[in-house]
Amino acid sequence: MQVQIGTTTKSGSAPVILDTAIAINGHIQISGVSGMGKTHRIRALVEQFVKSAHTLKQPLRIHVFDPHGDMDLPWSSEVKFSEATEFGYNPLEINPDPDYGGVRRAIQKFIAGVQKHKALGTKQEAVMRYLLEDLYESRGFRADDPRSWLPDDPREIRLKLNGKESRLYLDVEFSQIERFKSLIRDSKTGRTFGGFDSDFKCWWIEKNDYEGELLMWEPRILFKTAPSIDDAVRFAERKLKAHFCGTNSAAMALLQDVNLAASAYHRKVNQYAKRGAILEAEEAAKLENDLSKAKDKSLAAYESYLEAIRYGRELDDLIRYNSTEVLTSVYERLQNLRAIGIFRAVPPPFDPAKPVWRYAIKPLDIPVQRMFVDLVCSRIFERAMQRGVQKDLIEIIICDEGARYATDEPGNILNIIANEARKFGLGLWVASQSPSHFTDDFIKATGTMIILGLSSADANLAARKLGIDADMLSKISPQKTALVQIKNKGTLQTDFQMLNLHT
Repeated sequence: MQVQIGTTTKSGSAPVILDTAIAINGHIQISGVSGMGKTHRIRALVEQFVKSAHTLKQPLRIHVFDPHGDMDLPWSSEVKFSEATEFGYNPLEINPDPDYGGVRRAIQKFIAGVQKHKALGTKQEAVMRYLLEDLYESRGFRADDPRSWLPDDPREIRLKLNGKESRLYLDVEFSQIERFKSLIRDSKTGRTFGGFDSDFKCWWIEKNDYEGELLMWEPRILFKTAPSIDDAVRFAERKLKAHFCGTNSAAMALLQDVNLAASAYHRKVNQYAKRGAILEAEEAAKLENDLSKAKDKSLAAYESYLEAIRYGRELDDLIRYNSTEVLTSVYERLQNLRAIGIFRAVPPPFDPAKPVWRYAIKPLDIPVQRMFVDLVCSRIFERAMQRGVQKDLIEIIICDEGARYATDEPGNILNIIANEARKFGLGLWVASQSPSHFTDDFIKATGTMIILGLSSADANLAARKLGIDADMLSKISPQKTALVQIKNKGTLQTDFQMLNLHT
């Protein structure tokens, strides 16, 4: 694809073309203080790229992350993201590809994403990993079996759930049906907020009514789908409740009581034996009675525990989740992630026929914007790697306020894309107040730089970072000229040149 950046300011006004076939990559940095026309320049470039791709009959998808809500672009499909929207991205989604996906990779990516924004302790990370492994396995995704990584067809799921999206299906045993019926009936009005679904052969309630005593029944998994953050929170909550109230811990505590009572009895006997005395019958009877009561309580607890065993993993759970404090902290971390509002099981309704997808993220707090951009860009890059080597640019990520997201933290996804995405046909455009906001490696990895005008405070630092004379920056005429550098393949050094901007 070819787009015109501008024309030379020298005599002849020759056009200056960015040709993605010969440029070192499709990455672009656009720098300029407010009012210098960054948004207008992005809009003009997007328009040219879309037209060029259409002429060449070449696929092109442009993802635009708009933190200000002013990036109005042609041929775009816009989706606004906020805590109130019902759609978002599921961070626990599994890639079924045997080479690029799987349960372990999904868990590792999720934990790495959490670590970027708030570090987990060693024990917390281990417990979160255990939780997620158990959660995936409960839904039929086994870490060691790639054949199990493929979920059910979402189109078939939508068809079968049409008109039933607000329902939550529960695992109600036959012996508990009458109890369930009494709980879903309002005694005052006689209204029921649940029932039996003959299609799925399963009892259900409205999702908003899943509280109180109804929590004794776990949700029934009707389809094989990746778990969501909501599922992870509920799963952790059940583990936590079992830890607090389950028979496992009670039985172990009561067994210890048996040992203590037996020790007390024999200690007394030994004390009297050493003195050549005999333990009085009344005191012996009391000690034996204490021991007998402890045994009865322990036996009752173990009987209850054995009856409660359903999955054969109860003892493993006791070992894995041996710290209530750590399990509670992981549960709270998952709760906080759910409260952010961007991690939803329902994907955003972008129009696939539109070449430009605009992510309106203005309602999100800046830390949440960072998490959102990190998650979505990671997925775009992963898909690009799976797609393999491309001859030309076929996908572009545009980040306004790019310095907000391209930080110098290890593993930053924009830095990875800047250095590794070229061969996969993925380009990265970032707009910022100054190129000095980015690392040297990020600047070196950018194929095209467009400087529209910097503040005097930024000019000297930016000049040193770019290796140019600060006087060149002072000669830029706002919204008319720009300093531009285009790095093409086979050239070791490319100078900045002053251009008349193409309108």
